[in-house]
Amino acid sequence: MVKKLKKTYETPNEGWSEERIQREEELKEEYGLNNKKEIYKAQSQLRSFRRKARELVSEEDDSEAVNDIKQRAHDIGLVKGNAELEDLFTLNVTDFLDRRLQTAVNRRGYSDTVNEARQLVVHGHVYVDGQRVNVPGYLLTKQEEKNLEVRRPEPEEEVEEENDTTEEESQDSEESEEEGGEE
Repeated sequence: MVKKLKKTYETPNEGWSEERIQREEELKEEYGLNNKKEIYKAQSQLRSFRRKARELVSEEDDSEAVNDIKQRAHDIGLVKGNAELEDLFTLNVTDFLDRRLQTAVNRRGYSDTVNEARQLVVHGHVYVDGQRVNVPGYLLTKQEEKNLEVRRPEPEEEVEEENDTTEEESQDSEESEEEGGEE
């Protein structure tokens, strides 16, 4: 039986809010996002972190879970190593968008624009820990960011032999066209 996938994001409750739409358009432009769904995914991830932190603040006796969530936020690069649980409440959407693979490729200077960075990722030129990653929204951990590399393809050099064969083929096709026209 195949597991049915469910949405990993929530859309805004009010469909039309000029301020929200402007803010989303600015984020799309700054981070090179294709659609607003990518913003909504980042907002859902942020909401999830905050929800877990709120639950842990109210419990206070589960120190292992507190350490786990702080360690996860630290590994992703959202907070510093000595951060408190309350620091998770100060995070915003841009913190998550900054950790995306597409953004990291652009910020490290492998591309001139965020859109070029997205193209490099989607076309499979980006490797993380030696593995090809072609998902622009992949959240990089700090460790993976150190092992990020871009392998641009080498420009192909034209071989003279290939040019000779294409000329011969074009002459053959011209001759066959002339013969066909005479009949």
